[in-house]
Order: sequence, then structure tokens, then C-alpha cells
Amino acid sequence: MFNQSRYILSVLILNFIPFANVFGQTIPYTTGRIVISSDGNEHDHDDWAATPLSLALLSARNLQDSLTVYTFSDHIWGSNHEKSDGKKQMLISALEGKEIYQFKKSNFIEAVSDSTKAIEAITNEINKSSKNSPLTIVAAGPMHVVGSGLNNAMESKLKYVRIISHSNWNNRHSDKPYTKWESHSGWTWNEIREKFESKGLIVDRIKDQNGGDGYVGLKAPKHLYDWMKTLSIRETSEELKNQLDWLYDRQLTCIKKGDFDPSDAGMIIYLLTGKQKTNPDMAKKIIENQTK
Repeated sequence: MFNQSRYILSVLILNFIPFANVFGQTIPYTTGRIVISSDGNEHDHDDWAATPLSLALLSARNLQDSLTVYTFSDHIWGSNHEKSDGKKQMLISALEGKEIYQFKKSNFIEAVSDSTKAIEAITNEINKSSKNSPLTIVAAGPMHVVGSGLNNAMESKLKYVRIISHSNWNNRHSDKPYTKWESHSGWTWNEIREKFESKGLIVDRIKDQNGGDGYVGLKAPKHLYDWMKTLSIRETSEELKNQLDWLYDRQLTCIKKGDFDPSDAGMIIYLLTGKQKTNPDMAKKIIENQTK
């Protein structure tokens, strides 16, 4: 016999289930694979510091195997113009970080050296996506590599994918070269949203992680990162002490008027906690409460 009340209740429940939860891309993170794409080889050197902190945060939650692909130096139009050693510094931050934090199964790809390989790796991760294996892409550089990966992927898989960004510069730079030596165009955030959001892609633009009204962000005075040198977990193992020493040394590579700037790592804090208004103490709490 038809039960109208039960039917109406079922419809109401379904209508109030968030789209992201239907396909598993929860914030805070609970399941699925993670891809990160960062630059750092040209213009801003924040990723020299943000890449190590991002890896440290994921490692603290024991998510090494969840990070399937890390494309770095994704300013594919050139390196070492504004910073003469940008390419080298990103190799250190990414590849030393991979070893120090034991991302043994993760595929780290230097996009500026092989953009085709980087794009194909992202496309392949999108194409693996399903309700039981959703994908979150943290876009910490210009959008062209990620946008190309999305464009090459199967449209039916996009509903299982979330892309996160926080930076107007990253979102626009593919179409906004601003130095004499640059001449390029490519995917932007708005173009990604316009083409793929209607296909189910979750387009997640969060607050600027450089700070804003009512929150510090991760671009913050150096002393707010002193905890890297003093955390009590340093005394529990030589490995943790070495990790924190290396992490602090990498922060020293990006100092801006007395601030450290690992700002892109704020997207990892958001991924893990759901909080957009970040500060260095939030990174501290994740790292000191290791879930090994």
C-alpha cells in the first residue's frame, strides 16, 4: 500500500543531502584521492615553503597513499626569470619532501620539464574517479595544467571531482602574463567553472590564505612558526625532529617583510578541517597531533 507520508519524507531527505556528500567529496576530507598542482618555479616563491608544509600536514594525517599525484613547477611557460633558482628550489621542496615524509606511492612530476606527462597524470586520476573513489584537486599554481587535465578527461567522471583554489593570481595568470618575456594563454578558473561546473565538477573557491578580515592566514610573522623548533613531539623520535628541522629550513627560503609565506598550504588545512580562516597555529595542531 502506498505510504504518502513516507514518500514525502524520503524526497525531503534526498533534497537536503549535499551534492558533495552524494559523491563522497567531503569537506573535511574523509575519503578518496588527492592531487596537488603547484608552481614556484617562476614569479612568487611561496611554494618553496608551501609545498613542504602541505606535505607535512598530509603526512601528519597519514595520507601519503591518498596523495596520488603532485605536479610542481606548473608555470610551464618558463622558470628562473624573477627568481634565478626557482626551478632548483622547487625540486628540493618537492622531491626532498617526498622522501622525508615518505610519499612512497605518490607520483611527483616537474610540469615545466614535461607538461604533457603532468597533464596526462591528472587526466588519468580524474578518469579513475567514482562514487567510492572521489578526487580532490588542490590547485596551487596557474590553472592551465589542471584545466587541461579536466578538459582531456571523461566528462562522466567530473561529478566525482572537486577542485580547490584560493588565489586570484593563480586563477587568472594563464591569460594574464605581465612581464616582457612572457607570452602565453591557457585555462583560467573562470573558464574551468564555465565549462565544467555544469557537468558536475565541484568548483571550490575559498578565502585568500594570505590572510584577510578577521583572520591571519598562513602568510604570517616568522615568530608564529617558532613551534616548528619547539614542539614536544620533536623529542619522541629522531625522524620527527629531522622533519621539523627541514620544514623550518624550507620556510626560511620564503621571507617577505618579516613574514613566512606558505600560504597555499592553507588549502590543505581547509581540506582537512573545513575551515577557511586559517592561521599558523592550526598547522601546528595538525602536526603535533600525528595520527600515525
